[in-house]
Amino acid sequence: MRRLLPVLALLPAFFVSSEEQHARWLGNTFRIDPSVRELTLFIERESQSMPVVLIRPDGSKYYYQRHPDTVSWASTPTRDVITLWQPEPGPWQATGKIAGEHGITLLSVFRLALDRLPDRLYQNEVVRLHGQLLHDDTILDANYYLDGLRLTAQLFSTGEAQPADPFERAPLLLGEFVDDGTGLDALPGDGNMTAEVVFDALPGSYLFQAEVSNGVLARYAEHPLTLYPTPVRARFTAPDSQRHWRIELEVDSDIVADSLAVTGQLINPLEQPLAISGHGRHIELPPARQPGNYRWQGRAYATTVDGREVQLQLNEQVVRVVPPLPEVTRAPAEAASEWQGWPLWAGLAGLMLLPAGGGLWWWRRRRG
Repeated sequence: MRRLLPVLALLPAFFVSSEEQHARWLGNTFRIDPSVRELTLFIERESQSMPVVLIRPDGSKYYYQRHPDTVSWASTPTRDVITLWQPEPGPWQATGKIAGEHGITLLSVFRLALDRLPDRLYQNEVVRLHGQLLHDDTILDANYYLDGLRLTAQLFSTGEAQPADPFERAPLLLGEFVDDGTGLDALPGDGNMTAEVVFDALPGSYLFQAEVSNGVLARYAEHPLTLYPTPVRARFTAPDSQRHWRIELEVDSDIVADSLAVTGQLINPLEQPLAISGHGRHIELPPARQPGNYRWQGRAYATTVDGREVQLQLNEQVVRVVPPLPEVTRAPAEAASEWQGWPLWAGLAGLMLLPAGGGLWWWRRRRG
C-alpha cells in the first residue's frame, strides 16, 4: 500500500486566504471530472462508527483495509482521510454513517473562484459577480464534463434571535450564475458565469454562500457579511396646480450627494411606461395629467465618500394621484344677472302694495 502523503492545502479562491473550500454532496454521491489527477477526501463520520465504503463509477468498492496502491487511506474514530491518484472519472459514492450535511470535504486543484465582495455592503445594493471553476489556472468549461453547470448565490441569516417561524430562517436566493449565454452571461459553455446580485434583505448580519452544482456535485464557498441600511431613499412630491411634481432623494452622510444619478420607469394610470432619468437630489417628472396610480421602479448610482461607485435598487413604489379640486367661485356674468334682477322684483312688489294702501286711506277719511 502506498504510504499516505501529507494532505495538500487548497489554494483558496474565495474572498480571503484563510477560507476553506468545501463540497456538499447530494446523497453522498460526488462526480470526478476527467481533468482531476489527484484529490483528497475528508469524510466526517458519527463517533465510533466504521470507516466508509467507497463505490467507484463501475460499481466496484474500495474499503479501508482493501484498496489498490493508487489509494491512500487513514481512519480515526470520527474521520476518513482518503487520497486518490488518477481516479476514474464519473460518479462516486461514499456509504456509511456520515455526519451531517457537510460531512464530505474535497481538497483538490478543482476550485471555485468568485469576485471579492465589497467590504461595506448596503441593503438593496446591486453587485455584479463573476464566477469560474478552475483546475490549476485553467477555466473548466463544457469540455470538462461539467454540462448543466449552475451557480447560485444566497444569504443565510446569522442573527442571534431565533424567529418563531422556522421558514423565516430559509436562505434568501439572491441570484444565479448560469453558463448558457443568456442574460449577463457572454458566451455559453465557456466556464465564465456572471450574475447580477441584488442584496434585497433587511440590514443585519448574514452568511453569504455561493454554490456550484451540476445535479450531482455541489461545491460551495462562504463569507460572512453585514448589510447596512440603504443610504439613498426616494419620495414623491404632490403635484402642484400645474400638475408638476418630482422625486426627492434623501442621502446619508457616506454618500456624495452631487454624485447621484437616477434611471427608472414610471408607469402612469393608462399603463404607459415613461422613461425617467436625472442627476442630483431633485428629479423632475412628467406632469401628472391623469389621476390614478403611478408605479415607479428605478436605480440610483452614487459615489461613497471613500470613492467607491455603488448601484442601488430603489424600492418599488405605487403613488396615488388624485384629480384636482373643482373651483367653487361663480362666474361674473351669473353674479351680475342676479344683482340686476333685484330692482325689478322690488318694483313689482311695490306696485302690488299700492292699491291696498290707497283703499286703507279712503276708508279712514270717510269715517272721519
